[in-house]
Amino acid sequence: MRQPDAMVMTGQATRSDSTPFWRVATRCRLITYIAAVSLLLLMIVLASLRPDLKRTEISDWRPLISLADEASNTGDRDRARSLYLQVDRVAYGRKDWEGLVAAACGINKLDSVNQSYSKALSILFRAATTAEYAQSRRGLVAVAKSLSLLGSDEAAAAVVTRVQPGWPNEAINFDSLALLAGCSRSQAAAFSQ
Repeated sequence: MRQPDAMVMTGQATRSDSTPFWRVATRCRLITYIAAVSLLLLMIVLASLRPDLKRTEISDWRPLISLADEASNTGDRDRARSLYLQVDRVAYGRKDWEGLVAAACGINKLDSVNQSYSKALSILFRAATTAEYAQSRRGLVAVAKSLSLLGSDEAAAAVVTRVQPGWPNEAINFDSLALLAGCSRSQAAAFSQ
Protein backbone atom coordinates (compact mmCIF):
# COMPACT_ATOMS: atom_id res chain seq x y z
CA MET A 1 0.00 0.00 0.00
CA ARG A 2 1.19 3.47 -0.75
CA GLN A 3 1.95 5.68 2.20
CA PRO A 4 -0.74 8.45 1.77
CA ASP A 5 -3.55 5.90 1.27
CA ALA A 6 -2.40 3.96 4.30
CA MET A 7 -2.51 7.07 6.43
CA VAL A 8 -6.06 7.89 5.27
CA MET A 9 -7.24 4.39 6.03
CA THR A 10 -5.87 4.49 9.53
CA GLY A 11 -7.42 7.90 10.16
CA GLN A 12 -4.14 9.67 10.71
CA ALA A 13 -4.61 12.01 7.74
CA THR A 14 -7.32 13.22 5.38
CA ARG A 15 -7.23 13.53 1.63
CA SER A 16 -6.33 16.90 0.24
CA ASP A 17 -9.38 17.04 -2.05
CA SER A 18 -12.56 16.72 -0.05
CA THR A 19 -14.94 15.89 -2.97
CA PRO A 20 -14.27 12.73 -4.97
CA PHE A 21 -14.20 12.94 -8.76
CA TRP A 22 -17.29 10.77 -9.27
CA ARG A 23 -19.42 13.26 -7.31
CA VAL A 24 -18.24 16.16 -9.45
CA ALA A 25 -18.93 14.17 -12.64
CA THR A 26 -22.41 13.24 -11.39
CA ARG A 27 -23.20 16.86 -10.64
CA CYS A 28 -22.02 17.96 -14.10
CA ARG A 29 -24.18 15.29 -15.76
CA LEU A 30 -27.17 16.30 -13.67
CA ILE A 31 -26.76 19.97 -14.59
CA THR A 32 -26.43 19.05 -18.28
CA TYR A 33 -29.59 16.91 -18.21
CA ILE A 34 -31.55 19.61 -16.41
CA ALA A 35 -30.44 22.22 -18.96
CA ALA A 36 -31.41 19.99 -21.90
CA VAL A 37 -34.81 19.12 -20.46
CA SER A 38 -35.44 22.78 -19.60
CA LEU A 39 -34.70 23.84 -23.17
CA LEU A 40 -37.01 21.16 -24.53
CA LEU A 41 -39.81 22.24 -22.21
CA LEU A 42 -39.24 25.87 -23.17
CA MET A 43 -39.55 25.01 -26.87
CA ILE A 44 -42.78 23.07 -26.23
CA VAL A 45 -44.27 25.97 -24.25
CA LEU A 46 -43.28 28.51 -26.92
CA ALA A 47 -44.74 26.35 -29.68
CA SER A 48 -48.05 26.06 -27.86
CA LEU A 49 -48.20 29.76 -26.98
CA ARG A 50 -47.11 31.05 -30.39
CA PRO A 51 -49.03 29.16 -33.08
CA ASP A 52 -47.54 31.43 -35.75
CA LEU A 53 -44.21 29.67 -35.16
CA LYS A 54 -45.72 26.39 -36.33
CA ARG A 55 -45.48 25.59 -40.02
CA THR A 56 -48.81 25.35 -41.72
CA GLU A 57 -49.21 22.94 -44.55
CA ILE A 58 -50.03 24.56 -47.85
CA SER A 59 -52.71 22.57 -49.57
CA ASP A 60 -52.44 23.93 -53.10
CA TRP A 61 -49.52 25.14 -55.18
CA ARG A 62 -51.53 27.40 -57.53
CA PRO A 63 -51.54 30.51 -55.29
CA LEU A 64 -47.81 30.06 -54.77
CA ILE A 65 -47.15 29.93 -58.52
CA SER A 66 -49.07 33.19 -58.91
CA LEU A 67 -46.97 34.82 -56.20
CA ALA A 68 -43.79 33.46 -57.76
CA ASP A 69 -44.76 34.79 -61.19
CA GLU A 70 -45.50 38.21 -59.66
CA ALA A 71 -42.14 38.27 -57.91
CA SER A 72 -40.44 37.19 -61.12
CA ASN A 73 -42.15 39.92 -63.12
CA THR A 74 -41.18 42.60 -60.59
CA GLY A 75 -37.55 41.48 -60.67
CA ASP A 76 -37.35 39.92 -57.21
CA ARG A 77 -35.51 36.82 -58.40
CA ASP A 78 -34.61 35.49 -54.94
CA ARG A 79 -38.21 35.56 -53.71
CA ALA A 80 -39.43 34.08 -56.98
CA ARG A 81 -36.89 31.25 -56.78
CA SER A 82 -37.85 30.56 -53.18
CA LEU A 83 -41.53 30.42 -54.12
CA TYR A 84 -40.91 28.17 -57.13
CA LEU A 85 -38.96 25.79 -54.91
CA GLN A 86 -41.82 25.89 -52.42
CA VAL A 87 -44.20 24.99 -55.27
CA ASP A 88 -41.86 22.09 -56.03
CA ARG A 89 -42.02 20.82 -52.43
CA VAL A 90 -45.79 21.19 -52.15
CA ALA A 91 -46.51 19.58 -55.52
CA TYR A 92 -44.12 16.71 -54.87
CA GLY A 93 -45.69 16.12 -51.46
CA ARG A 94 -49.14 16.03 -53.06
CA LYS A 95 -47.89 13.89 -55.98
CA ASP A 96 -49.09 16.54 -58.44
CA TRP A 97 -47.17 16.44 -61.72
CA GLU A 98 -48.75 19.70 -62.93
CA GLY A 99 -47.26 21.65 -60.04
CA LEU A 100 -43.88 20.05 -60.63
CA VAL A 101 -43.95 21.05 -64.31
CA ALA A 102 -44.96 24.60 -63.39
CA ALA A 103 -42.16 24.82 -60.80
CA ALA A 104 -39.59 23.46 -63.25
CA CYS A 105 -40.55 25.91 -65.96
CA GLY A 106 -40.52 28.79 -63.46
CA ILE A 107 -37.06 27.83 -62.22
CA ASN A 108 -35.88 27.54 -65.81
CA LYS A 109 -37.22 31.01 -66.56
CA LEU A 110 -35.17 32.39 -63.66
CA ASP A 111 -31.99 30.39 -64.25
CA SER A 112 -31.91 30.51 -68.05
CA VAL A 113 -28.85 28.28 -68.19
CA ASN A 114 -28.12 25.73 -70.87
CA GLN A 115 -26.63 22.89 -68.84
CA SER A 116 -26.96 19.15 -68.97
CA TYR A 117 -27.91 19.29 -65.30
CA SER A 118 -30.12 21.96 -63.89
CA LYS A 119 -32.70 22.22 -61.15
CA ALA A 120 -35.44 22.45 -63.77
CA LEU A 121 -34.43 19.14 -65.33
CA SER A 122 -34.32 17.36 -61.99
CA ILE A 123 -37.79 18.64 -61.14
CA LEU A 124 -39.06 17.52 -64.54
CA PHE A 125 -37.68 14.03 -64.02
CA ARG A 126 -39.52 13.86 -60.69
CA ALA A 127 -42.64 15.09 -62.50
CA ALA A 128 -42.22 12.25 -65.00
CA THR A 129 -42.01 9.63 -62.25
CA THR A 130 -44.99 11.20 -60.49
CA ALA A 131 -47.06 11.17 -63.69
CA GLU A 132 -46.00 7.59 -64.40
CA TYR A 133 -46.99 6.53 -60.89
CA ALA A 134 -50.38 8.19 -61.42
CA GLN A 135 -50.62 6.48 -64.84
CA SER A 136 -51.28 9.83 -66.48
CA ARG A 137 -50.75 9.96 -70.23
CA ARG A 138 -51.37 13.69 -70.20
CA GLY A 139 -48.76 14.13 -67.47
CA LEU A 140 -46.06 12.27 -69.34
CA VAL A 141 -46.86 14.14 -72.56
CA ALA A 142 -46.64 17.49 -70.71
CA VAL A 143 -43.31 16.50 -69.15
CA ALA A 144 -42.01 15.36 -72.54
CA LYS A 145 -43.11 18.65 -74.12
CA SER A 146 -41.33 20.57 -71.34
CA LEU A 147 -38.16 18.55 -71.81
CA SER A 148 -38.33 19.13 -75.54
CA LEU A 149 -38.71 22.88 -75.01
CA LEU A 150 -35.63 22.76 -72.78
CA GLY A 151 -33.67 21.12 -75.58
CA SER A 152 -33.59 17.58 -74.16
CA ASP A 153 -35.22 15.77 -77.06
CA GLU A 154 -33.70 12.40 -76.11
CA ALA A 155 -35.09 12.65 -72.59
CA ALA A 156 -38.48 13.71 -73.99
CA ALA A 157 -38.54 10.66 -76.26
CA ALA A 158 -37.62 8.42 -73.33
CA VAL A 159 -40.43 9.88 -71.22
CA VAL A 160 -43.02 9.32 -73.95
CA THR A 161 -42.02 5.66 -74.23
CA ARG A 162 -42.99 5.18 -70.57
CA VAL A 163 -46.71 5.48 -71.46
CA GLN A 164 -48.28 2.04 -71.10
CA PRO A 165 -51.09 0.82 -73.36
CA GLY A 166 -53.22 -0.32 -70.42
CA TRP A 167 -53.45 3.13 -68.83
CA PRO A 168 -56.80 4.94 -68.86
CA ASN A 169 -57.40 7.15 -71.88
CA GLU A 170 -57.15 10.80 -71.01
CA ALA A 171 -57.87 13.54 -73.42
CA ILE A 172 -54.47 15.01 -74.21
CA ASN A 173 -55.25 18.67 -74.38
CA PHE A 174 -52.97 21.62 -74.04
CA ASP A 175 -55.13 23.71 -71.75
CA SER A 176 -52.20 23.79 -69.36
CA LEU A 177 -49.84 25.51 -71.80
CA ALA A 178 -49.48 28.26 -69.24
CA LEU A 179 -47.53 25.75 -67.14
CA LEU A 180 -44.96 25.43 -69.92
CA ALA A 181 -44.46 29.18 -70.34
CA GLY A 182 -41.01 29.30 -68.78
CA CYS A 183 -39.68 26.12 -70.35
CA SER A 184 -38.87 27.57 -73.74
CA ARG A 185 -35.19 28.52 -74.13
CA SER A 186 -36.09 31.56 -76.25
CA GLN A 187 -38.32 32.92 -73.48
CA ALA A 188 -35.65 32.25 -70.89
CA ALA A 189 -33.05 34.05 -72.98
CA ALA A 190 -35.41 37.01 -73.48
CA PHE A 191 -36.11 37.13 -69.75
CA SER A 192 -32.45 37.25 -68.78
CA GLN A 193 -31.69 40.28 -70.99
